[in-house]
Amino acid sequence: MTLPKPIEVADNRDKTWQQTKSENTRTAILEAALACFYDLGYGATTTEKVAKRAGVSRGAMLHHFPSRLHLVREAVRYLYVKRLQLFEEQELKVNEGAEHTRISEGIDAYWQQLHSPLFTVFHELRVAARTDSDLQEAMALDLQKLDESWAEVAISLFPDLAQSEDFETANLLTVFMLEGMANRGITTGSIPDKMILLLKSQLTEMFADVSDVGRSTVKTRTTD
Repeated sequence: MTLPKPIEVADNRDKTWQQTKSENTRTAILEAALACFYDLGYGATTTEKVAKRAGVSRGAMLHHFPSRLHLVREAVRYLYVKRLQLFEEQELKVNEGAEHTRISEGIDAYWQQLHSPLFTVFHELRVAARTDSDLQEAMALDLQKLDESWAEVAISLFPDLAQSEDFETANLLTVFMLEGMANRGITTGSIPDKMILLLKSQLTEMFADVSDVGRSTVKTRTTD
């Protein structure tokens, strides 16, 4: 399994060597946890297997994550942050230099993200949470925070579209429709292309009221 690059640790210039090493070890463990969830499944993932995958000792594992529950909670949070960062990075790349948000290309980019190991892990955990109350609680709490952050990032990424009265509805429609299709694809492998085309057409129609609004114009207004 190849996951997107690990989350970068903050500026280390004011940190000791030991602090930097500790943060790198923690990140390696969280990356290993996601890899184990993907390769082995949630139920078969143990702290011992994660430690082995991360290349750390049992003592180092317990120092950072005293229990499996602690590890799972932090791994869920780490997964959500990685998904949000990937979304932001790819959508920024799609719209670089654009005067108007590229709706079609943006949908394609998000659809591609939903075929990454990160979303497969998210799906694995969400299914497992049905019968695991601790995991369910961890996912529900952090998912609410993720939704709030996702909405804020979407407004900053698509400033022209955010001026539309249908922006929130369109955002939810996109997430629910694409993630729902991605979930179906994981289990059946069959997704009709016409559904993507239908979504693109629907969003273009919904944002017709801001088709003449420029991204740079909105940014200028918000900074005045």
